[in-house]
Amino acid sequence: MNLISPQNFLFIPLIGIVVLLYVLRLKRKERVVSSTLLWQTALRDLQANAPWQKLRSSLLMWLQILFLVIAIIALVRPAIKVLAGGGQTIAIIMDSSASMAATDVAPSRFGFAKREAARLVNALSSGDEALLISAGAQTRVLAPLTSSKNQLKNAINNAQTTDTNCNLREAIVLASSLLKSKKNARIYVLSDGAVAPIKDLSLKNLDLQFVKIGKRNDNIAITAANVRRGYGSTQAQIFATLANYSSVEKTVKLELSRNGSLVAVRPFTIPANSIQSQLFDDMNFTSGLFSVSFEEKDDLLSDNIAYANLDAPRAIRVLLLSTGNLFLEKALNVDRNVQLTRASTPSAATGDYDVVVCDGIAPTKPSANQLVFNTTTDLSPVTKAGFVQAPSVADWDRKHPITRYSSWGDIRFARAQAVQLKGWGKTVLEAERTPLIVAGERGGKRVVWCGFDVRETDLPLRVAFPIFITSSLRWLTAKRGASESDGQPTRAGETVALQPPTNAKEITVTRPDKSTLRLPLQTNPLIFSQTNQVGIYEASSGKNWKQQFGVSLLSKSESNLKPRDTIQVGAGKPLQAESRGRANKELWGYLALFALLLLSIEWWVYHRGV
Repeated sequence: MNLISPQNFLFIPLIGIVVLLYVLRLKRKERVVSSTLLWQTALRDLQANAPWQKLRSSLLMWLQILFLVIAIIALVRPAIKVLAGGGQTIAIIMDSSASMAATDVAPSRFGFAKREAARLVNALSSGDEALLISAGAQTRVLAPLTSSKNQLKNAINNAQTTDTNCNLREAIVLASSLLKSKKNARIYVLSDGAVAPIKDLSLKNLDLQFVKIGKRNDNIAITAANVRRGYGSTQAQIFATLANYSSVEKTVKLELSRNGSLVAVRPFTIPANSIQSQLFDDMNFTSGLFSVSFEEKDDLLSDNIAYANLDAPRAIRVLLLSTGNLFLEKALNVDRNVQLTRASTPSAATGDYDVVVCDGIAPTKPSANQLVFNTTTDLSPVTKAGFVQAPSVADWDRKHPITRYSSWGDIRFARAQAVQLKGWGKTVLEAERTPLIVAGERGGKRVVWCGFDVRETDLPLRVAFPIFITSSLRWLTAKRGASESDGQPTRAGETVALQPPTNAKEITVTRPDKSTLRLPLQTNPLIFSQTNQVGIYEASSGKNWKQQFGVSLLSKSESNLKPRDTIQVGAGKPLQAESRGRANKELWGYLALFALLLLSIEWWVYHRGV
């Protein structure tokens, strides 16, 4: 039970006033009479109304106090939770993320959510309205606000899950905006609770209910995967991380495939509630679409496989503009695909190069991607403002391809340029007072700007230096619009760059469920965003061009199937879960009838003189 208007308990002092009235009796005028024989009844009334006498029990007083108690309770509007019924306008938000495909409840969590949504629709009375929203990575209105139960049920039947995360915040904001002018509005969230906390959303007077779906967490998942070439090597290395979210130890056969053909199988045992990694190295492959998978009858299948594509190695034509820097030359030659040219004049950069490395020399015309040290160019994402002596590293981007494979915290710098960041630049390594390394892309060209001379740091003496140089070259020459670097997986909901021949006019994309999409080619490359299914996609145009790519789940929050008992919406207390969609049934009407009955009894007692 909950109280809707608890502030009305302020009327409790009225009970004291009633008691006080029985203490302060009516004071009458005294008169002398010859005899009291005929005045016994009046004497009793006189004694009863003597002021400030000891309070005596009175049936009338107790009836009046009981009436006030019932009336005050009615004013605070007590309510109990009952299965949702009519007399309302509701929004039903169905979590359509990957975890809702789990089969710990029959037929699945999403199937259970569809049944609960249908029950809420069936409970609507004549004139009630409802709308249906699907909450995946993208929020979609499946049925607008309507009183047609058939329309709502059809939308529920046609709803499907996606292999993406759930953007619950966007769904709640959309639902509240659609119901803001409605009275007695309520929002039901049908979910397993695998959503990020939403602390920046004010609920105000929004009636939001969380209906928990799911029973257990029996799942093993691939939560990370990538493929890359070793530094100084052209052979592929495949890395995978597996998580066992169940309460028992699991043993699986981890399979590595390339372009659909099985390459290796390794038995893999993971203790309960733990994470382990596996590395497939020394593979005699330099490219291909790789997949890591296992067969296990757990509650979620979409996270039992992961894909990563590695393009064939190609020559990287690099021009080094420098008056002489042995450290840079050796680091640039670590990658066997680099074809290095040296020059010391800015005009030399007019040749056909993939990357121009500027060691204190700015090219005359920036016609290629750039790796810049200790200077600024027309392509630099910063504006120079001076120098900083002995800057210390404050932080670095642990996810960006050029800095994530190394530790930067203990690198020492003698000095660096003090700069201001331009709007399109992204700081990936920063000191306390200035950025040290900035990455950016503009006009189809990428740049990595470094505000220091490598000879004025101890970076060339660290393993991080050749890793940083090689990672920078690979990021600078990577396909635009694809994952941040070659070999990184594409997660469900992310974009993929499709690069058909220049004369192509249309692309056909076949999705994992064998459905097809025909997309007019307005830009090349075409950025494809409809990657909401795990599996292999194939893009084609004509007879001579095809491009395959794999999409993976790789989401710890979705693979951890433990149903949450609360979700955090707003800055207040977490929202407690309900097992079924329920509504507040107020009791004040029944209390008011009881109060009227007491009032009638009090009137009868008074007139009967009981």
